[in-house]
This record gives sequence, structure tokens and C-alpha cells, in this order.
Amino acid sequence: MAGLLAWAADVVGGGGSGRSDDENDPSSIPLIFTPEQVTYAQELDRKSASLNRSIQDLRLRLPPPDISQRLPDLHAHSLASNNALALQLNAHSSTKQQTQLREIRLQKENAEYQKAISTCEIKIQEKLQEADLLRSKLKEIDLIEQSLKVELQKAEASMDLIHSEESNTMLNESKLAVGAQQEAEDSKSALMERLENKKRELASTEEIVQELEKKWQQAQDNALKQPTPGALSDFYVSSHHVYYNYSHLESSEAMTQN
Repeated sequence: MAGLLAWAADVVGGGGSGRSDDENDPSSIPLIFTPEQVTYAQELDRKSASLNRSIQDLRLRLPPPDISQRLPDLHAHSLASNNALALQLNAHSSTKQQTQLREIRLQKENAEYQKAISTCEIKIQEKLQEADLLRSKLKEIDLIEQSLKVELQKAEASMDLIHSEESNTMLNESKLAVGAQQEAEDSKSALMERLENKKRELASTEEIVQELEKKWQQAQDNALKQPTPGALSDFYVSSHHVYYNYSHLESSEAMTQN
């Protein structure tokens, strides 16, 4: 009730002391309210307090008096923020474009590596077939060596027979036997020489096969770790050189048999 009267006095009297001269007069008659009037006055007092709070909130929301001076600074700050945001967007777009280009480049490199690996696998299969062919040739050489040993044994048996016949024949026959013995020795020397040649050829062929198997294993390991066209080319040239040497060895063997 006192608050309501103070607010009314502030509104009417322009913010005075809140009491008129009649109220300050000790001889003035006090007001008497009914209970309904008291309740209504209390309600008005609550509404007055709420209205005062609303007025204070509105006063706090009013812009400061120097807002017009701060507008250029706010505008400049807004422009700087917009420029920074634009730079960030451009950097993001550039980074995204670089990522896309890198992805395309990596896809191309992966395709090239897959192609190189496929080529390497094909060449490895070819070298495996060549290794099988060399093994079959080695088996043939082993058979030839056994055949030469049989011939050598027959020649030695023939020489023993000739020696036994020489002891029982006449002198003239002994001369003929000497010639036959010489011929047999020459044949034996030729057979021994051929056998030694075949042994050397067999040893050389075995070394060739071992070298080819080592290079094939090295090329397969390199291809699985990091296939490069240079390594595959070196392996192909080396294998071709080995195959040429083996072909030359076969030609020499054919000439020897003839």
C-alpha cells in the first residue's frame, strides 16, 4: 500500500517526496478502507511493483548514448569477420579440390601397380615353364650320361677281350691286335672326353637352373613388395640371357652327338 502511494505520488508530483502538505499535517484525517478496498489496494501495489520492474528492464535495454559513434567500428568488425569467413571457405574449397586430385592420382597409380603386378605374374609363369623345360632337359642329359657309361663299359669289356685274344694268337695277329688296341684306346679316349664334356655341360646346366630359380624367387619377392618396371625388365633380360646360353648348350650337344 505504501509502495502504491509512493508510485502515485512520484507520477503525479514528478518524483517529489511522495506526500502532500495535507498528509504532513498532523491534523489531517486518516483514510479508512474496507477489507475489499485493502485487498484491491494490495493488488494494485503488486501490479505497481511489476510495472516498475518492467520499466527498469526497458531502461536497461535502451542503447547507450554513444551507439552512433560505435557503429563504424561494428561495421568494420563485421566486414573483417566476413572476410575471414570467406578466406576460410576458400581454403576449405582448395583443400577439398586438392584432396579430390590426390584421390584421382592415387587411383591411377593403383591401376598402374595392378597392371605391373599382372604383367609380373605372367612373366613369372613363363619363367616357371622355362624352369620345367630345363629340368626335363637335365633328365635327358642324365639319360645320355648313363648311356655313355654303358658304352664305356662295353668298350672296356671289348679291350679286355682283345687282350685275352692277343695272348693266344700268333705274332702277325698280335700286330693286328695292337692296331685294334690302339683303335680301342682311341675310342675309349673319345668316349671319356665325351663323358667329361657331358659332365661339364651337366654341371653348367645345373648352375643355370639354380641361378634362374634364385632370380625368379628374387623377382617374385620384389614384385610382391614393390613392383617396378625396372626390376621386371632386369629379370626378363637376365632370364633371356640364361635361356640363350642353354639353347646354345643344346646346339653344342646336338653337334657333339652327330
